[in-house]
Amino acid sequence: MALALLVSCGKKETAQAVPAPAPKPAVVSDAKIEAELTQALAEDPKNTAAEKNEALADEAESILDKHPNKPAADLLNLPEVNESLKVALTKLGQDKGLQNQINSTVELAAKMKGLEGTPGSVGLDLDTKNYNRDQKSRMLQAVLSKDPKRIVNFLVEEIGEAAPELSYGGKDRASNGIAIKENQPPAK
Repeated sequence: MALALLVSCGKKETAQAVPAPAPKPAVVSDAKIEAELTQALAEDPKNTAAEKNEALADEAESILDKHPNKPAADLLNLPEVNESLKVALTKLGQDKGLQNQINSTVELAAKMKGLEGTPGSVGLDLDTKNYNRDQKSRMLQAVLSKDPKRIVNFLVEEIGEAAPELSYGGKDRASNGIAIKENQPPAK
């Protein structure tokens, strides 16, 4: 209202704009920036998976370095490996889909070998005593992951690798220790 009176009296009011205080720049420590970057990178599932795979490979190689002459079966009985194996096999026992994946792969390999390959009529016989370091490492990585999918993938890869030798080579057991055998019918 005072402004209206001043304007009506012919006097002009000179308004001076008071500048707003400039915002102070946020101070962020290098440690905070590094922590934020680390978290952002850790959230990338590709990086996380790669890091986990690398850690599993390192752990498997460490075990192999400690026990260079142990057969694969004995490695599975080491306390640091056996606990992971129990966890993974328990999970595998609860997952019918993964069990079916193994069974269907065995049945397919049996058919390629000339066996009947019907459900339950054939089985996988895995002999690991001649595993080389690479095979032992891949096996350990699958077991140490405690992930039944990784164990199934390992077995499927081994069966796939053995299939040509078993079907075209006429061998009973492939060089990687895989054999597909007919199961004996249950006694009546």
